[in-house]
Amino acid sequence: KYRLPDSAALQDKTEADVRDRLRDLEVVIRSTSEYRRRKLSSIASSVEGWDVHVSKEKAIFHTLNLFNYDVTHKCLIAYGWCPVDSMPEIREALRRGSLKSGASVQTVLNVVKTNEMPPTFFRSSKLTVGFQNIVDAYGIARYQEFNPAVFAVITFPFLFGVMFGDIGHGFMMSLVGALLCIFEKPLAALARDEMFGMLYGGRYNILLMGLFATYAGFIYNEIFSVPQPLFAPTMWCSGEMENDPQCLHVAGIDANTSTQKWLRTNINEAYDFKKQETTEQEVVWDVYPMGGDPGWAHTANKLNAGNSFKMKFAIVAGVVQMVAGVCCKLMNTLFFRDSLTLYFVFLPEIVFINSIFGYLVMLIMSKWTTNWDATYILNNNEVVHIPQIYCKPDLSNVPCWTAPFHLDAATIPGYGAELAALPEHMWCMKKGVATAGCAVYNYMGRTIVESNTYGNNTMIDDRAFSAATCEAGLDGCIMYKQDPPSLLDTLIKMFMEPGYVSINNQLIPGQGPLQALLILIAFISVPMLLLPKPLILKARHEAKQKYGLLDENARHPDEESGGGGHDDHGDEFEFGEVMVHQMIHTIEYVLGCVSNTASYLRLWALSLAHAQLSEVFWEKTVVEIGLGSASPGLIFVTVFSWSLFTVGVLMGMESLSAFLHALRLHWVEFMNKFYNGDGYQFRPFSFALLDEPSD
Repeated sequence: KYRLPDSAALQDKTEADVRDRLRDLEVVIRSTSEYRRRKLSSIASSVEGWDVHVSKEKAIFHTLNLFNYDVTHKCLIAYGWCPVDSMPEIREALRRGSLKSGASVQTVLNVVKTNEMPPTFFRSSKLTVGFQNIVDAYGIARYQEFNPAVFAVITFPFLFGVMFGDIGHGFMMSLVGALLCIFEKPLAALARDEMFGMLYGGRYNILLMGLFATYAGFIYNEIFSVPQPLFAPTMWCSGEMENDPQCLHVAGIDANTSTQKWLRTNINEAYDFKKQETTEQEVVWDVYPMGGDPGWAHTANKLNAGNSFKMKFAIVAGVVQMVAGVCCKLMNTLFFRDSLTLYFVFLPEIVFINSIFGYLVMLIMSKWTTNWDATYILNNNEVVHIPQIYCKPDLSNVPCWTAPFHLDAATIPGYGAELAALPEHMWCMKKGVATAGCAVYNYMGRTIVESNTYGNNTMIDDRAFSAATCEAGLDGCIMYKQDPPSLLDTLIKMFMEPGYVSINNQLIPGQGPLQALLILIAFISVPMLLLPKPLILKARHEAKQKYGLLDENARHPDEESGGGGHDDHGDEFEFGEVMVHQMIHTIEYVLGCVSNTASYLRLWALSLAHAQLSEVFWEKTVVEIGLGSASPGLIFVTVFSWSLFTVGVLMGMESLSAFLHALRLHWVEFMNKFYNGDGYQFRPFSFALLDEPSD
């Protein structure tokens, strides 16, 4: 309660006094606020410096608290790690510090031997630090362990490029990365933002990933999923190429009526159609200079052709990288002189993976490099190669091919009558369809001409046609083109039917016995990986315990031989634990070789998904809606929508997906072959590495 005077005059006076005091208080508050504002404004520019100074002082005293104080000599003693090649710089820094501080006693730096595991330190540049961070996210390398980032600088953007291959998309990503690298100093201040900071920190990663994606785009020959004849016209001819003389002047083909595409060849140089005689040149198909042939675009089997290449390439790239990972284990074992791991871990692993999957890569390379148009099966017994060189009139250059585009063998000048006298099945041309010739081979003095086995399984039956039936008579001889075998069937039958490969599936001579030998080697390598190392470690430990006990008895002959002292000799050894660990490693490696190889098929899957998404966006928006109309406004809208889809879905989501899959391929499929990742990082005292102060 407040006491108020009774009279009105006194009440007015009291009210006036209160108002005067309120005005005085307002003046004081206003003056104080203004003074505080001026004061804070004057020190605002210094707060950041004070904050840094306090942070540095705090870090210094925190580090000094880790020192030991020597009471006797009244000095501080510190133990720490430093790079060996930085010792001269550290000594010079300590000398300068002693001079500046005016210390009467110089700082002493000595190297102390210790059994502790040193930290791991890799010097990184702006280009490699991003890839080093990718490796460190999996685990810090053990001291002196091989650093996977050496490979990751190239393999990571390469695998990303395989999955994200497109010239247009790769160029856009390269452009973003190049701009971030060129303007890295002005953009450094914006890197404090979390989202932009991630892009800024990986700017060189983005640049390399974009360059490799562009390179893969040239291999796929696609710009925003649209095939382009960048290096040459397509090697495939069709009736639509009215202005291409190489396509129109091929004998035996009417460009106006043909519904099939045909490859460009040098058949006009290999055979003189005017003189009806051979020039003894081999007929070869023209090959597109670089990348995929754009002639496959808009064909019914486009996906089949592209997927076949990409799937096989994914297997080749995966096996090569996994073998490189096992070889990195070799580098570790040689450096640490670990002969036990070298002979009983590395050798079984490298033998196992190459006896199965290295062999698969060899089959892929053989299938790619074989000219299947000149590969034939003779008498269902052997494979022969007959280059497409046309026969002389006297057949003196057999094996060779008959003159091209003769439906009837009898019409061939020179040797036509001889061929017409052969059994009826010895002719490769179907009725009404003339081809570029039939292969001719000489077997045991007998002339055999290529047969057409389409729809006739009797000819490929070795009970009807074989080497024995051919020796009995010419009617029992057969020769036909070999179809490229399925590698998946070959790999399955390698285990289901060991030692046997049918002649139709044969890629290399002696393939059946070779596969049986490889399977035997692979099976032997599994117990070699599982058993020797634990048993040898057990024997070494027992020998160590035995000789340690004898040494103890020699020094104390009065004590019983069963006395203590075993625990003083070496580390504790548990055979069961070592055996279980080696068993887990063996099972994981053997099964991992299968699953990891299959995992690399994601290179094909993501490349297919990326190409198909890009093609759908282009075809369904710009081509069908935009270009299909006559409205410029609708064309603008569809192009704008396509741009949004390209940037948002393909450049955003698809690039992130490819990045994560490349990350997984390195962490799981590559690094687990050799990388321990159980070390700890070297963190030197540095003001530059101080974190930003928190409130």
